[in-house]
This record gives sequence, structure tokens and C-alpha cells, in this order.
Amino acid sequence: MSEAELHVLKSRMYRGLCHKAERGEALNHPPIGYVRSAAGDYVLDPDAQVQAVVRSVFERFARWGSISGLLKSLVHDQVLIPVRPHGGPQRGELQWRRPNRVTLLNMIHHPIYAGAYRWGHRDVDPRKKVAGRPGSGRTLRSHDQCRVLIPDRFEGYLTWEQFEQNQQTLRENSQKGKFHAAPGRGASLLAGLLQCGRCGRSMMVAYSCRRLRYVCQRGAVDYAEPICQSLSGSELDQAVGQLLLKALQPASLELSLAAAEDLARQRCEAHLQWRRRLERMEYDVELARRQYAAVDPDHRLVAQELERRWEERLREQARLRREHRVFEQAQPRELTSEDRGQIESLSGRLEALWRDANTTPEDRQVIARALLDRLVVNVEGDSERVEVEVRWSGGFVSRLVVARPVQTYDRLSSYAALLARVKELKSAGRTHAQIGEDLAREGYHPPKRAKQFSRAMITRLLRRERERSGTQASCARDRSWLGRDEWWLADLALHLQMPVATLHRWRRVGWVRARKVAETGGLWALYADPQELARLRQLRAYRRGWGETRIPQELTTPTSEDR
Repeated sequence: MSEAELHVLKSRMYRGLCHKAERGEALNHPPIGYVRSAAGDYVLDPDAQVQAVVRSVFERFARWGSISGLLKSLVHDQVLIPVRPHGGPQRGELQWRRPNRVTLLNMIHHPIYAGAYRWGHRDVDPRKKVAGRPGSGRTLRSHDQCRVLIPDRFEGYLTWEQFEQNQQTLRENSQKGKFHAAPGRGASLLAGLLQCGRCGRSMMVAYSCRRLRYVCQRGAVDYAEPICQSLSGSELDQAVGQLLLKALQPASLELSLAAAEDLARQRCEAHLQWRRRLERMEYDVELARRQYAAVDPDHRLVAQELERRWEERLREQARLRREHRVFEQAQPRELTSEDRGQIESLSGRLEALWRDANTTPEDRQVIARALLDRLVVNVEGDSERVEVEVRWSGGFVSRLVVARPVQTYDRLSSYAALLARVKELKSAGRTHAQIGEDLAREGYHPPKRAKQFSRAMITRLLRRERERSGTQASCARDRSWLGRDEWWLADLALHLQMPVATLHRWRRVGWVRARKVAETGGLWALYADPQELARLRQLRAYRRGWGETRIPQELTTPTSEDR
């Protein structure tokens, strides 16, 4: 046959396959939980245990909200996945295998469990095909992008609305999702829930020296832009955690009762799975016994093999019963009155339960994602004030202000009021230790991470203010020793709002032009005209970016006096 005839035949066969798929009749291998009927269609697996396990998979995913949580739940309860191989000597026979991430992800993504028929979700892209590799060029499409999607084609395990909700959950759990990423292993409470109030991007989580930080650096990662804003995460997590506890307090008793019912339902489901496994094992043992009893005793070659199989089934049954006894001891079938009393007593100790060492960060994240939609964070300039807009899942919006640690006193928005209050308490005869206690009661906090002012902090703060006052008084120092556009070093440091020690370091490395005035006892005079002042301000505000090993030379080179 010519190449043209082969091409025509292949085209007709492919068009016939497409027409068959449009009718929902192009079927391949039945997925887990389905079998092929005598008429060639897909029907639910007639095995009741198989159906129960498949339904349990979707119920657990709705409860935990992630593939990782689903997998851990199945492994914890020792639930196996029913599989009927598509090939090999045991083709079509029911096997029980341990759950794995890929199998569970395929089940959650497959629309047949919602009763829909799909075709063309793995089309071949000719541009991606590699010569000599027939399986190359495959592209994976979502259910709404398939070439054929027929709803209500089969009997399903869940509704179409539940299936769509599962897909939305998987998209939000993706690392590329904008918000509501899956709960992680870190200590962060609000990972995946924070939105930058300046640029609208999702804020990322960073751990520096075991300290949690929330950083808006999506623009820095994608476009090498400067970091938008950042803040310490522990203070924000603590404030939002208190807000969550306050919201849960009125419904604490109902939550404890619901938790008891949910725990009882989970245990009932787990014991039901064990009962079905034991029933299946009893059938296998009885089948092996009947096969051995039906064989001719004189036919020793067959009798020995059937006896070995029977003994093997008996050993498996004994092992399964031992595991079942251990499981029943660890998780009794029903909650005792003591267990219910402990659960109900937790309703009055929500905060203690929240801070308990046995409560993992992932548990807190699950609670936060159930109650919160997102949080819009906006740091007020370089100050310690952080304005947070909390958007709850029900649509209600609340606002709060959180104080973040800052490096210097000058960044405190309440520094002027703080200093005035310290001076007022000092003039009233209060000691430095008493001043620190008074400031803590009045809501004043020091910069960085200290919780309240100590005696040493008050001492350093007052000394710092005296030094500044002395520096301001030095402005009246005799300027007859200075030339044109020259400044005393302390005066220039005060004008630039920077430490005197930093300006001394700039002088030593040659970033400013300076001379020592011997007649004044060794004071330093620095040259700084308006252009030089502008350069020094830029140098003070400059922050090195990625890949920069040194500050640009134009910022560190002083201008000449004779221009």
C-alpha cells in the first residue's frame, strides 16, 4: 500500500475514534473503584469494601484539605488501596496495596468519580514529539480543557460540586497558587494567607536564624526589584492567634461536641475497615481449606501445594488478628465517658490547648485556613506599626495594628511621646527600673525584640538624649575655625541623622573629606556643600542588592573642594 493510502486509513480510524469518544463510548482501563460490565461499560466495583475505601478517600481529603494529609491519614489507619491490575498473570484480580501520593492525586483529579466521562486529556503535541520515542509529546490537560467531557455519564462516588471544590483546593495548595497554600511544616501560622498591602502580591515565608519573617519579595524574585516590605512573623502570628481564639470562644462547647462526634465517626469508620479486612481474610482461609479438602489425597504433588497455601493463609490471618488487637487497644471502638469528659473540658481551655506542645503548627494552620480568607498587611513606612486587614471566610472584615521589632529608636512612631514620658517620670523622682515598669503598664515597648524596658535601657536612652542635646549645643561652637561649606563632625552627624561613630568610620575609609583642627584640641572638620550633602544622604540610605560586593564608587568618592 502507498503512503497516501495508509494516511487515509489512519485518518478514518482516528475520526471513528473521535466520534466514538463524543458518544462517551471510547473506554480504556477502568480506574480504581470501577469494573467493566458485561456490556462493556464502567460500573461501580461490586465489592462493598472497595466502594467504602474509595468513598473514604474523598471524605478524608475533604476533611484534611491536602494530599499529604490524606496520605498520612490512610497510613495512620492502615487503610489499603484496592487495585485491579490491567495486565500480567493477575489481570483483573483484586489486590490491596499501600497508598501512595501519585495514585491518590490521580483519583482526586479524575472526573469519573463525579460521574463524568472525559477523553483527550492526554493529547499528543507534535511539536514536543521526539523521533524514535513513541510515548513522547504527551500533554496533560485539566478536566475542563479535555476534548470531550460528558457529565452524568457514569454512577459516581461524589457530586460534581464536591469534585469542583476538590480541584479548587488542589489549585490553592499548589506552591504557584496566590493564596491558601497547603499547610506546611514550618512554625508559620499564616503562610499562604498574607497579601502585601502595597503591591497586592502574596507574601513569602522566610526563616532567618530560626526566626520567622514574612517578606514580600515576589517582585525581587521575578523582576529583580527591591524587596517591597518585610516584618517579623512571631508578633503577627501571636496577634492573629489571639483573634482566632476570641472568635472561637463563643462556640467552644459546640466545637468540643462536634470534635467528639467526628472522632467517634472516624473510629467507627476505621473499625469497619478492619472488620471487612478480617471478613475477607476469613473467606480466603475458608477457600484454601475447601480447595485442600477437595483434592485427592493420593495426588500428593497437588495436595502439598494446597496445604502450603492453606497454612500461609492461616499465618496471615493470625498476623492480621494480632494487628487488629493492637489497633483496638490503641483506639477503642467507642469513646469512653472519660474521653468525652476530657474533650468537653477542653472547651474552657482553648488558649491552653492552642499553646500546648502537642498541638503542631500544621494543626494551627488548618484552623487558620478554615476561618480566614486572607490578611492584607501594610507596614507604615519604616516604623514599627503594621496595619492588618483580616478578611474572614464569611466575608466579615476586621482590622488590627501590630507592633513589629525595629532597629533604632528613631523608627518608633511614638518615640517623641516615649521620650517625653521618660523625662516626666524621671523628674517625678522615679528610678530607672520603676520607669521601665511604668512604661510597660502604659503600653510602651522598646525597639528590637525586648518585651519591656529594663533599667539599663532607660539609662542608655537618657544618656543618648543627653549626648544629642550636647551635640545640638555644639552647633553654637565657634565656627571661625571652619572654612566654607565645612561642618564639625558631630554637627554633620546630627544633620544627617546618623551615629557619630558611623561618620568617623566614613572619615577613616576616605568616604568624606576631613581635616583635624589642631587649635580646637583635635576636632574634625568635614567638607560638605549642598552637592556633597546629597551624596552623603544617598550613601546613608543605600542598601546593597544581590550580587553587589561593594557600594558604587560614585557614592563613596567625595567631591573636590576646588571644582
